Amino acid sequence: METTVAADSVTDGRASPAVLQRIGAIALSSGIFIIDSLTSIEIAVAVLYVAVILIAINVFSRRGVVGVSLACIGLTLSAFFIAHGADLYSASFARCLVSLSAIGITTLLALKNKASSDELQEQVRLLAQTHDAIIVRDMDQIITSWNAGAEALYGWSASQAVGQDFRTLLNPQLAIPWSEMMTALLKTGQWEGEVVEHGRDGNSISVISRCSLSRDDNGNPKAILATHNDISQRKQAINDLRRSEAFLAGAQRLSQTGSIGLKIPGGDMYWSEEARRIFEFGDEEQPALDSILGKTHPDDIDLIKKSVDDAYREQPFIKVEYRLLMGDARIKHVQMLAHSVADASGNVEYIGALMDVTDTKLSEEALHRSQQELAHVTRLSTLGELAASIAHEVNQPLAAVSTNGTAGLRWLARDVPNLEEARSAIERMMSETHRASEVIRRIRAMSRKTAPQTMALDLSEVVSESLELVKRELKRSKVILTYKHDGHPALIVGDRVQLQQVIINLIMNAMQAMGHAKSANRTLNISVRHKPPSTVDVDIQDSGPGISPEQIPKLFEAFYTTKTEGMGMGLSICRSIVEAHGGRVWATCQPGEGAVFHLSFPLGQEEHP
Repeated sequence: METTVAADSVTDGRASPAVLQRIGAIALSSGIFIIDSLTSIEIAVAVLYVAVILIAINVFSRRGVVGVSLACIGLTLSAFFIAHGADLYSASFARCLVSLSAIGITTLLALKNKASSDELQEQVRLLAQTHDAIIVRDMDQIITSWNAGAEALYGWSASQAVGQDFRTLLNPQLAIPWSEMMTALLKTGQWEGEVVEHGRDGNSISVISRCSLSRDDNGNPKAILATHNDISQRKQAINDLRRSEAFLAGAQRLSQTGSIGLKIPGGDMYWSEEARRIFEFGDEEQPALDSILGKTHPDDIDLIKKSVDDAYREQPFIKVEYRLLMGDARIKHVQMLAHSVADASGNVEYIGALMDVTDTKLSEEALHRSQQELAHVTRLSTLGELAASIAHEVNQPLAAVSTNGTAGLRWLARDVPNLEEARSAIERMMSETHRASEVIRRIRAMSRKTAPQTMALDLSEVVSESLELVKRELKRSKVILTYKHDGHPALIVGDRVQLQQVIINLIMNAMQAMGHAKSANRTLNISVRHKPPSTVDVDIQDSGPGISPEQIPKLFEAFYTTKTEGMGMGLSICRSIVEAHGGRVWATCQPGEGAVFHLSFPLGQEEHP
């Protein structure tokens, strides 16, 4: 017969309980049959088959129980016909019917009970296979049941845990007092909460404990069923996430950088706390595009609208720098960087960073002002060095004016005034006056303290004007000048005075280097040429002693100088001016050929669109 009990044979050399029960059922059936068929006891002996059916419930399946019941019915009828023949109207037959009825009723009840028992056992079997720890303890907190999930979670086997005090074994630590938990459990029959317990290895385990109270027929509490779910990893992940969020919030606060998000096409926005702080939004204010526009400086609103349009056109990367106008008229400078991310559904979200660069902007402006002040002081210092040459440049036309004036008076004082010669003398006076005026104009431009005036200009003209200011000094230093340009207008965009300052400074440095060399052959070669496709280069080469390879990388650093009387700011200022014009400056040196300073500037829009 089919059975629901496994391992019916032997275990460790001994018969299993199921086998013993089967043997007992067979023996009992045989004994009842012998007594019923071979004795003349006038009682319903076959009723004892009910015991066989009850035994069969524990060792056979439902089909097996039905088989045992049919066998008992067959044995009952066989015993009757053996003992009484076909006498169907006797008291013996009535007792037989009573026995058969008892067997049938017992079978039906047994089958019904078997179905419930099998279902319960299946539930118990499935429950035993769950990963959750299921622990049953009595009201004295003594463990009475300990499933496989509890064994895996805590490390103790069922035999080790059953009979132990729950509190002693697991050392549970609740967020509330134990008495308060028990009071709630007794009152409502349920309790759920987070508990920190300890396993066999001593490590703490965080679990969600769900306790249910079991009561007896009189309503008195008799046991506590608890399921424990391990949340240690989840709690660790939550703690790590909170720690990361705290670190991120702190880093954003320190760096003044907030997180932003924009969903396309819905327009939903996300703002971190630091982004809210930058915009100075209230806690209840929901971030929206209208809120951004409301805080944006009126002159920069078009920049924001263009960035929003770029987002709706799903541009992969957006970068914009603009100003915020706060309620108290303060101005903040912010920079926003964002890139698009698409999900599996094709929805696009822009994720980016919002940075408060106000301090940086103010620092840059202060540095720019300081650089302008320093450049102005340096120009004045340069003019001081050129004082003798400038005086000569102004004195020469003034002397010429005086000479021509005297000559003109003589031509007019003759008996017959020579008006033509007088007119010629006056014209020469006007020419010399213009010459002196140009010298003074250049000096005033160099000495004037004004903001940079950016405009389109010819770099070759800038070089020529700079040479006019230093030509007397070149002559005095016995320097042979060679100036070349390729004949094409070298149009760039920049400030004339600042560029003149760079050229004059490099020329003065070259003259001083050649002066220290004590060389009779002092040559200065200056060239202006186009460098395809988009730059104009200026080279200033001297015949001095040159620059050592160790010095070249440091030349343009502030306060670095090779002169005993120098401050080390001239070349640093030159580099700042050149880089502000979008160009670059560097130096090279060939042994025996002196030093070469190179300037490179981008062509202006007029020449290179």
